[in-house]
Order: sequence, then C-alpha cells, then structure tokens
Amino acid sequence: MDIVNRIKDLTPKERSIMIERILQGKHIIPYARGDTLSRTTIYRWLREFRENGDAGSVLMSKVRSDRGIFSALTDIQKESLKRWRFDGPYRTLRDLREELMEHKLTSSDPIPSESTIGRFLREQGLSRSELLKGIKPQGKIRLAFEAEYPMQLWMADTKGPDVYVEDPEHPGQLVAAKPIVLIDDNSRYIVAAWYVIVENEQAVIELFCRAILLYGIPEILFVDRGSPYMGKCLKRAASLIGCNIIHAARQDCQAKGKIERVLKTCHERFEHEMKASKKGCIVLEEYNLYLEAYIGQDYNRNVHSETRQIPEERFFSFPVKYRRWISRESLLMIFLPVCTSKVSKVGLVRINTFKYLVNDSTLWGKRVEVRCGYFDKSKVFVWYDDRYYGEAYVYTEENDFIKRQEITQRIVTVPEISLPDIKRVPLYGRLERQLAKHREEIEGMDLNGQLSHVRQKKNRVRSDLLRKESSNTVPAPNKREDFEVDEFIYLLMKLLRRQFAPSERLAVHTLWSSIGPIDEKLARNTVGQLLGEEYPTEDLKGYLEEIRLAVITNRNQN
Repeated sequence: MDIVNRIKDLTPKERSIMIERILQGKHIIPYARGDTLSRTTIYRWLREFRENGDAGSVLMSKVRSDRGIFSALTDIQKESLKRWRFDGPYRTLRDLREELMEHKLTSSDPIPSESTIGRFLREQGLSRSELLKGIKPQGKIRLAFEAEYPMQLWMADTKGPDVYVEDPEHPGQLVAAKPIVLIDDNSRYIVAAWYVIVENEQAVIELFCRAILLYGIPEILFVDRGSPYMGKCLKRAASLIGCNIIHAARQDCQAKGKIERVLKTCHERFEHEMKASKKGCIVLEEYNLYLEAYIGQDYNRNVHSETRQIPEERFFSFPVKYRRWISRESLLMIFLPVCTSKVSKVGLVRINTFKYLVNDSTLWGKRVEVRCGYFDKSKVFVWYDDRYYGEAYVYTEENDFIKRQEITQRIVTVPEISLPDIKRVPLYGRLERQLAKHREEIEGMDLNGQLSHVRQKKNRVRSDLLRKESSNTVPAPNKREDFEVDEFIYLLMKLLRRQFAPSERLAVHTLWSSIGPIDEKLARNTVGQLLGEEYPTEDLKGYLEEIRLAVITNRNQN
C-alpha cells in the first residue's frame, strides 16, 4: 500500500517517473530474499487496487486454495518419501524426486515437484531441520583464501573413524576405515580419495602419487600436522619434484575448512547413504568402488555452491602445457623410504645390517641420501644434493673396486691373431643399439633431466600466469665475431635478469683475466643449471665460482 499510495493519483507521465525512482531504491520485503521490485509487480498491485473496492483487504496476502492437500502425491509415494527421508536426513528434495522417478510403483504422471515434496515432509515433521534439531555448527569465522589457478594448491586430510568394514585378516569381524581425500583448492575438484584401514605415511604417498600420474605435479600440498603427513619421505620426495609441503598451524584446524567441508559432504551424502542402503558387513573394496562412483558422477559434475561452477570443468580448463609431468618409474623411485648415511673412504655405505658399494668415487666421504625398496634389499638408490647417482649393490668381494684393480694388474694377455668360431662370440648388434637409442630418445629424458625440467617449469608457469614480462633496459653490446669479456658480462646480466654494479663488473673482468677465454655454451649451461636449482641470483660470486670450476674441469678432460 505504501507503493500504491505514491502512484495512484499521478498522471501517466508522472507515474512513470515515480516508478523509475522506486525501482532504483532498496526495499525491505517481509518473507522475501530480494530487496528490489519489478515494474510488472508495481502495475499489478495498482490494477488490483483499482479493481477491488475494499481498500482495506485488496493487497492482503492470499491463502492457498490447496493448503493442506497434496493431490499430486499417491499413498505409495507418501510412504516412500517418509521412509527415505527418515533413513537419510541429508537427502535433498532433488534426490528424493529423482528416486520417485526411478521406481515403477512411485512413478506417476506428472511427477510431483520439489516444492510439493518439501511441503509434505514439513507437514509430517520430517524436514531436515527437524531431524537434525540440536546439531549446531561449531567453529569461528575465518578469512577465506583461494588459489589463483588450478594445480597451484592441493589440500589433503583424513576423517573418521565412522565407517566399519570387514577385517581382511579376520573374516567376520569389523574394523574401522578412514577416508583420505585430496582436492584442488581453486576448482574444488577431488583429485583422489579412498578408504584405508591403516592410516600412515605410505597410504598418503600412494594416493598422492596416483593423483600426480593422472593430473600432474601441483605447486603446493597443504596438510595438517598429523603423523601421516609429517614424515621425512613425503617432504623430501615432494621437494625433489618441485612441490612444497605446507603444514597448518598448531591448534588451527579451521584453516583447512574447504577440505573439512568436503569430508563432511562425503559423510552426510555418501556414508549415510551406504549405511541406509547396504545391510550387513561391507568389504573395503566395495566402499571404495561406491565412493569413486559418487565422486565421478555427483560431486565433480555438479555446480559448487561457492565457486558457482562445475569442479570438473573448472579444473580441466587449466591448459595442458602448464601441467608438469614425470614418469611412473621415476615417481615410484623418488617416493621410496629415504635415510641419510655417510659413504666411507673405500666407498661403502651402511644401511641397517647391509653394506652397499657406491661406485661413484666423488661421493666417498660425503653424507648421501639412500632410498631402498620395500622388498628388494640387494640394491639401493643413491642421491646427493638433489641429484641421482645410480644404484649401489650389496658389497661382496666380486664387486670390490680395489680388489678388481689388483686382479686386473696381475692379468697378462698375449695378443693373438686368430678368429674364434662365430657361435662363440656375440652377434654384431649395431642396429639393435640404434633401436635402443631411438627408443630412449622417444621415451624422454633421464631422471635428473625430468627433475630439472619440472623445477624450471614451475617458475615458468607462475611467470606466464601472474606476471607480465618486464622490458629489459640493459643495452646490448655491439656484436662481435668472438665471445669476449663484454659479451660475457652482457650474457650474465641477461641470464640473471639484473644489472651489475661496478664492483660486480670488476669481479667478472678478474675471472676472465685469470682463466679466460670462456666458452659461451659452457657459461650458459652452468648458469642455467644453477637457475634450475633455484640458486639466488644476487650471489654473483657463487655463479662465477661454478663457472671457474666448470672451465677447469673441461680443460682437464680435454
């Protein structure tokens, strides 16, 4: 009536102007979510006021003619809805309506609407709020954060125990199973999830590796401070492939609100459904199978309430060229259990009760990282300074380096010109070697090359997505036929992306005068290797020292 009284006595032109003012303002509308009006609603109110002579009741709220009557619901539909809602309070009206359509007994023409189903359940005292009365959300308000693009931040967490499955070691008995879930923060896409009976670091590593093989390497993995996420093996292996492990602050579980919300959804929408539909003892494989179906058909393909987008579409919109990949064999080797040990002066390293012979003499006397398999103890994999140096086998007299040299010196061979039988010598295999080399080139780089590639690509992805490439103000020197000291200084400034101070130019001139000339390709390779290992660009002395060592090593080899 307040709106109608302002326009009922105006001329058409004045009424149009007044309505435009009303439309631009905000209004408090009882029992409504919006705060704006439409032109059609205002004209409808004015028409009803003029057609009805009783000004006191013309715009009063109308009573529904079908109030309390649910003619669209049959008896079997009513019974089914009451049973389904009571068994699963978290089932939505949309789920209940789809379930009515799936059964021949409850299907009708037309199918009742969601509002009709909701009114019936509220009338029966089976609304969600009534069934969950007394359950109050806990926690406090947190400032929201979100990754800037997919594959930048993954979150992982564990919930439980609320699920009990058949114990594989003791048939007929129940054992608690907990879900481990990994999601992409930007898109809310669940990259991996499964139920486990034993929650430890190895279970987290297996799930993390499975997600990496499918979708690539993320930049950051955000986890809590639980024992499965605090292990040394997970942190060291993730750093090798260019993924930072970040732990939540102590006594601050609210920081992982997004992954906690996903776990709550799985508990309400999936676990309750499994308990209501599956009677008796359920095996772990069956639970994981249903969980995979729920995530693939429901969660990842429905519009998320926060992002207003489908998680699957938002996650796979990230370009493939920005994803970082690594082979399965290299990934499994990197995530093996790791420990540190010092190599003795004769090349032996002790792991548990075994001694292993390290063939690379440059590692003798240094503390290295050793990764060993779970079952094969005959060999281990040696790493030093984030580089792979090959395998080390259990020490025996046959593979002793010093004894092999002594035996070789005692052997005296007399050259003979005699051709042995062709059956006694290996066949000439040049073509086979070429084929093996061709396959090696097709398969890709070795392990060290892959690790260096993924670490360098991490910086390139961030640079391409978040920054604009700044223009370089360093003037290029005049091109010469030879690579002199001026070109060397210019090359270093280009690679390090900064200008040198006079003292730094003097240091470069001093290096050139002492060991010059320096090969351009050697300088590029040395600086590029340090940049891939994220060596700070401000430490010019460190780069010059590596270049000096590389030049000396190259000359000694030549």
